[in-house]
Amino acid sequence: SSQSTEQMDPVRLLAPFRQHTPAKWEEGIKAVAARAQTLRGQKKAIIIPGNGSAKYSVVDCNWYKSVASDLERRGIPTLVTNFPDPTYARETVWVPFVVDVLGADEETVVIGHSSGAVCCLRLLEKYKVKGVVLVSAYTDHLGSEVEKASGYFDREFLWDSMKTNAEWIVQYHSTDDPFVPISEGRLVAKELGTDYVESTDDGHFQDSEYLCFGEKIQEKLQ
Repeated sequence: SSQSTEQMDPVRLLAPFRQHTPAKWEEGIKAVAARAQTLRGQKKAIIIPGNGSAKYSVVDCNWYKSVASDLERRGIPTLVTNFPDPTYARETVWVPFVVDVLGADEETVVIGHSSGAVCCLRLLEKYKVKGVVLVSAYTDHLGSEVEKASGYFDREFLWDSMKTNAEWIVQYHSTDDPFVPISEGRLVAKELGTDYVESTDDGHFQDSEYLCFGEKIQEKLQ
C-alpha cells in the first residue's frame, strides 16, 4: 500500500527531526535510517551516544564505531549514527528517533552511554526491547543546565515498567567517573537489579575500544 511505502521512506521518517539536525549529518543519518528499515523485526543493536555538540561527529567519538564493528563481526547488525539535537539530547527528540527512525523493537539491544543511557531508561518505560546495556547511567541532572534542558529529569523514573520491558539489563560504571558519581550507578543497579559490572579505572568510558561490551551482549543473546 502507499501508506507502507511512505513509512519506509527515510526522508519522510526524518522529517520531524530535520529542524534539530545539523545539515552536514543529514545524508549519513538518512543512510542509517534506510538500513534500519531493512532490519525491522530482526536481531540488531542500536548505539545511543552521549550528548555532545554539533561541531564533531559522534560516530568518530569514544568506542561507538569500534563496538559497532565488533558486534557486526559477531553477527549482530548494529546501527550507529549522529543524532538530531546533539547538544541537549532532548527526550522528546531522542526517544522518538530511536523508535521511529532506528526501529527499536523487541528484537533490539539498545546500548546507551552517558545521556544515551538515560535515554535508554526513559525508552524502557514505554517500549519493549530485547536487552539493554547501560554505560555510565544516572538519574539526576547533577546541576547541569544542559542536562536540565533534556527533560529526562522532570519526573520520577518508572523502574517497575523498565524491568518488564527488557529480557536483560547489563550495566557498567566506574568508581573514578569524573562526571557521574558512583552513587548514581549503584542506584540504577539497585532499582533495576541489573547485571552490574563496577570497575575502578574506566572513568566515563571514553576509550576507543571495549571488547567486553560485545562479549557480554553475545553471551546474553545465546
